[in-house]
This record gives sequence, C-alpha cells and structure tokens, in this order.
Amino acid sequence: MDKEKILDKIKKCLALSKSANEHEAAQALKQAQALMGKYEVNAVDIALSEVSEQKADRKMAFKLANWQWSVATMISDVFGCQSYKRGKTMMFYGIGNRAEISAYAFDVVYRQISAERRKFLKTCRARKQAYRTYLADQFCNGWIMSAWEIVKKFEMSDEEKAVMDRYAKKEHSDMVEAKTRDAKSSILQGSTMEYEALAQGMESGKKVQLHHAMNGTDGVKQIGEQK
Repeated sequence: MDKEKILDKIKKCLALSKSANEHEAAQALKQAQALMGKYEVNAVDIALSEVSEQKADRKMAFKLANWQWSVATMISDVFGCQSYKRGKTMMFYGIGNRAEISAYAFDVVYRQISAERRKFLKTCRARKQAYRTYLADQFCNGWIMSAWEIVKKFEMSDEEKAVMDRYAKKEHSDMVEAKTRDAKSSILQGSTMEYEALAQGMESGKKVQLHHAMNGTDGVKQIGEQK
C-alpha cells in the first residue's frame, strides 16, 4: 500500500473517530492509531497531506514585472495560499481546495487587469514604446493597490500557518527570490502622466470582485464576477 493510500485511510478513520456513536468513534480512533504505528505515520505527515498544489492555466513570461507578481500575491492573501512560478507557470499551494480556487481566481483576475491595461494603452498619449510600457505598468500598480484595499484577506490560523511553513521547507526548500522586469523612465518618473496612469489604475481596480468561495468548484465560478 503506497503512502497516499495509507494517509487517506488514516484520515477516514480519524474522521469517523468524531462520530456521535461512542463505540464507533473509539474503534475508528484505535484503527487510526494502529495504522499510524504500523506505517510510521505521525500527525505532521497527516497535516502535510492536506496541502495540495495547482497550476494556473495562463502562461507567463520567464521574468515578470512587479505588478504581475502582485496579482499572484494578492490572490494568495485572499484565499489563504502561497504562490511561486515554475518556468512559465504560476503555481499555488494551500490546504484543502484553496490551491484549486486560487489558480482559477488568478486566471480570472489576471484576465481582468490585462484587459484594463489594453484599454489604458489605447488612450495613452505617450508614443515611445518604452514610455508606454512604463505608464501601463504604473496603471497596473495602481489597479493592484486599489483592488488590494477592497478585497478581504483570508486569515489562516496559527496551526495552518505552521503546516504551510513545514510544507514549504519540505517541498520548496531550494526556492529563491525571482528577479523582476520593471520598465524605468527618469523622464516620466514623478510626472503628471505617471500620476494620471496611477490614478486611472486605482479607479479601475475598484471594479474587482473577489469572494472566498471556499465551498468547492461551484463557488469558484463566482470569482471575478462584476456587479
């Protein structure tokens, strides 16, 4: 029997140990303890088995701008996950179905901010491509700032945080901080055009709709819907 099946069987026994039927509960707990002893499984192993990973569908560039990372970080905060990038894929990991929800939400919100970025570029007065990229990045920074203020952060319990920390150390101990790609412009920095781009982004970001939707994939479908 492989470890995943063993853990699944132990978790089922532990769930039954909470039964209102005292005899059934005692038997289930006894069986769970026996399995844990036989296969050398401890409480940490069981807790870590609750963490899953899910990749977002959208393909990303190898090097991202700060605002792109901020989308993933915001989604992680809202749904109680952590994120990282593997090649061109944004990955999420969390307890239960949170990773699945976060990956879906990331695709939805990234699609929203990308659409708003394109709209901004259509009206952007700058002609030089480097300036347009810089201003569009400022627009997106403003969008994220505004969206982050109105969405509700998911507060993980201390126990959940400990599980997530253990998982990160076990599965991603070699992870390093990613390098970002950010457009720079000494000419536009501090200018009226920069301020206007940031302000437009902040106004646009107020439209974001994010809900915790922790009740499975049916709830996931509601993420990102605008009123």
